[in-house]
Amino acid sequence: MQVRFLADARMDLFECNQYYTELGGSRLAARMLDRIKKPILSLANNPEIAPPCDLAPGIRRLVVAGGAFLVYYRVHTNIEILHIRRAERFPITEKELKNAADPA
Repeated sequence: MQVRFLADARMDLFECNQYYTELGGSRLAARMLDRIKKPILSLANNPEIAPPCDLAPGIRRLVVAGGAFLVYYRVHTNIEILHIRRAERFPITEKELKNAADPA
């Protein structure tokens, strides 16, 4: 299976990169993005490792970077990464997950 980052997830990564670049420079940003992306990419080998999310059917929630980030994804033909959120700062809403999960 392939891991695909959908538009919202790509924007979340972009914002993480900007934040950590401003906070501590490009090396810090690269380290943090690696801590986020490495476990996400490993989903290709074990897509159902994360538990289902209670907010929307068919969505799973993976905890990464020592619990600092939550990754919301679904498994279809590919693994589709919907959102990547800072765990304590930007909680996801049911509406966001349903909108992201709607393939329309």
